[in-house]
Amino acid sequence: MTKFRPTSVLAAAAIALSALTGAGSAVAQEKAVFGFPSPPNVQFAYLWFGDKLGFFKEEGLQLDVISVTGSAVLLPQVASGQVHIGYANPDLAVIALAKGEPLPVRFVANWLRSQTFEFVVLENSPVKTLADLKGKKMGVGALTWGNLPLSKAMLSTVGVTWNKDVQVLPVGLGAAAWRRLQSGEVDALNLFVGEHGRMELAGVPIRRVPMPEEFRTIFSNGFVASEKMINEKPKLVSGMVRAINKSWTACKANTEACVRAYWEAVPTSRPPSGKEAEQLKTDMRQAMFDRNQLDDFSGTSVRKYGHFPEEAWRRLVKVMGDEGLISRTDLDLTKLYTGRFVDEFNAFDPLVVERVARAAK
Repeated sequence: MTKFRPTSVLAAAAIALSALTGAGSAVAQEKAVFGFPSPPNVQFAYLWFGDKLGFFKEEGLQLDVISVTGSAVLLPQVASGQVHIGYANPDLAVIALAKGEPLPVRFVANWLRSQTFEFVVLENSPVKTLADLKGKKMGVGALTWGNLPLSKAMLSTVGVTWNKDVQVLPVGLGAAAWRRLQSGEVDALNLFVGEHGRMELAGVPIRRVPMPEEFRTIFSNGFVASEKMINEKPKLVSGMVRAINKSWTACKANTEACVRAYWEAVPTSRPPSGKEAEQLKTDMRQAMFDRNQLDDFSGTSVRKYGHFPEEAWRRLVKVMGDEGLISRTDLDLTKLYTGRFVDEFNAFDPLVVERVARAAK
């Protein structure tokens, strides 16, 4: 089974060429490197479940999962082909195109179909609105994270200037980041749905600060591939995302087996002795943290995984233009995304996948 490997930028090329850790196959399979902008956790258990169920093998692929630090680091890795498909935020690609320096990549699949990055404060915080962050300190995962341009735009709409009216500090993820909020080192966090959900499960009382509605409905992370990958290896692109779609479908059908597959693949995630039932309950909730964003087909008549509504891209570009993040909005959207693979991504019978998932242990 695929093992997750956190990696540095310098190591990414070597990992992309390394052999898959796990059982071999008599039929040659092609390496498929999937890159995250931060270390994945049980929230992405579906990848390992799908790998265990053979969905990637059916596509002739060997899944290899790596992580870097932020979309600003991940996108160049995708552009160079060291990462075959990346899980990235679109903002940086929009900014590059507006500057006349388009990245040689295209977003091929819409994954988190509505905004997943939130602003949270402690439950008893005096901060009630985004405007109340003026004069405060806010923690973000890293200064290279791809969501920051849109977060900057959200604050701008309420008169809060980034790193002038609000001090922005990198705090990372996990308990260390949560403690900085609890200790008052920062007044708010701007992380993602899953991270905030984990805070609540850990007993940290937080409250979400409402974001402007026009931002809430803008998609977040999607799957991105290089132009070269799309043109020269379209079967890898379509097969990889189809396997991921099947994996997500399977995880929803049997979330317990999905979580156990993650524990098997990532030994450090396994519960301590006597704590299995407690952690299983918690991890099953975490595995579904993104369900509202993944299965949110509101605002479009096309109910297919991976489909990008063109209007959503236009809204994103307009918002970024209105807030001064880009100097022009007459962008050629075909240089940002493609919908050519959407039908192929969905070319499977979900009932068959669900039946296979329910039979898993």
